[in-house]
Amino acid sequence: MKMTREQLHDLVWSMPMTKIARQSGVRDQHIARACDGAEVSRPRAGYWRKVENGKSVTRMALTNDRYAASDVVTINASGWTIS
Repeated sequence: MKMTREQLHDLVWSMPMTKIARQSGVRDQHIARACDGAEVSRPRAGYWRKVENGKSVTRMALTNDRYAASDVVTINASGWTIS
């Protein structure tokens, strides 16, 4: 799985990580670690439940303090890297 930080941010805010993991063939823990390491904000516990129940939710913005939005994040079975 290879994408820019911006694409990863959009992806993790569009569906639960367990679903992303199933579709991409990597573990959801690897995706979570890549998000944390690459400073990509991700939904916290309870976010998707609120979405399901029609509650108001806030999507956090992608910050570009340390990495650029165009930096590429690679996630595979052995972990993740950013370039």
